[in-house]
Amino acid sequence: MEQAQQIRAWRLNFDSSAPIYSQIIANFARAIVREELRIGERIPSIRDLATELKVNTNTVARAYQEMERDGLIYSQRGTGYFVMESNELRATLKEQMLSKAVEAFFAEMHSLGFTNSEIKEIIVKEADKS
Repeated sequence: MEQAQQIRAWRLNFDSSAPIYSQIIANFARAIVREELRIGERIPSIRDLATELKVNTNTVARAYQEMERDGLIYSQRGTGYFVMESNELRATLKEQMLSKAVEAFFAEMHSLGFTNSEIKEIIVKEADKS
């Protein structure tokens, strides 16, 4: 799928408590983990992405600044922004996303009254189904 189509498929929840810029960062991270964006690949300009997502350019600029600071992307003067050229990037992002999902899952299950042993039993059952 071409990059423009991938970005059009991104969903931003304007009613969410998560800021739009952080949703943009999360979409980029997922695209890198899923290999929809390749290491070293050029990404849309701030203006192009803002137009595509129908958000303010300052919102995209903040997302790009955060991603650059966090080592997801880098900029080349006069050329644009690119996915960081790091072999460990995808694995690191994948591990961070898994950890965050597991923490949220356990927090939700504990809030519903499940014990760790009950959760483990359910996970093993579900894993055996797949």
